[in-house]
Amino acid sequence: MLYRRSLGFKWFMVINSVIMLLLVAAILIPFLHLLSVSLSHSSAVVGGKVGIWPKGFNLDAYVRVFEHPSIIVGFKNSIFQTVLGTTLSLFMLTICAYPLSKRTLKGRKLLILFIMFTMFFSGGLIPTYMLVKSLGLLDTIWAIVLPFSITPYYLLLMMTYFGGIPEEIEESAMLDGLGPFRILVKIVLPLSKPILAALTLFLIVYYWNNWFNSMIYLNNTDKHPVMMIVRNIISGSELAGNAAAVGDIGNSVSTASLKAAAIMSTTLPIMLIFPFTQKYFAKGVMIGSVKG
Repeated sequence: MLYRRSLGFKWFMVINSVIMLLLVAAILIPFLHLLSVSLSHSSAVVGGKVGIWPKGFNLDAYVRVFEHPSIIVGFKNSIFQTVLGTTLSLFMLTICAYPLSKRTLKGRKLLILFIMFTMFFSGGLIPTYMLVKSLGLLDTIWAIVLPFSITPYYLLLMMTYFGGIPEEIEESAMLDGLGPFRILVKIVLPLSKPILAALTLFLIVYYWNNWFNSMIYLNNTDKHPVMMIVRNIISGSELAGNAAAVGDIGNSVSTASLKAAAIMSTTLPIMLIFPFTQKYFAKGVMIGSVKG
């Protein structure tokens, strides 16, 4: 096209590329520095010689992290919490969003307004805690996943996507004798892979990083997820209390390396998931946000 040959468009592309490179650098450089600190010798870290490339490459910090008496249990708890929470949330979102996507549903607008109201106004932490306690869910996995199984924004996003599927497809399936549930399972969900993949990634990240709710609702430290343990390591509360269990940290591995290794150990599993869902993730967010 002609506008792509214009001087203004070329300058726009140059400025846009520079801005994008600066944003990428602002995100990537701190990450590379943290990775380098976790892989560097303690003397180089303490001396402030580590940039974005490791100095005196070693894995001692990671060895110390995984020798922590609670870290493996924390990983197991996090995996269980993430799998259960993501599965339950997807199920709840699906069975709620599908009926709401039908314009023939009576009271649909009122229900949507009620859902949108909860996006801006919530009961707050104390009422939620009192409700969880009254239901006898404290110190159980259900206190972490049940109250947060439906996010209003995700519900509206999925509802909008479902509403964008041509009604003729479902009407043809009904003529073939399929009921609403079988239509949802055999037709609607296979056509909704992009939005399901996007929400799955959102939910996995949320439940994996969800240390605050664990701190509020879980009293038993054996049930804490790995992010809660990493939070304690970063704050220093786990370093002094477990020095004997993980060895002489001060002499072999610097505190900064230990904290960096703990952060990287819990961040990399999530980062490894993204490349496999990137295609569906981008498509699901874009389509689900504009259709309807």
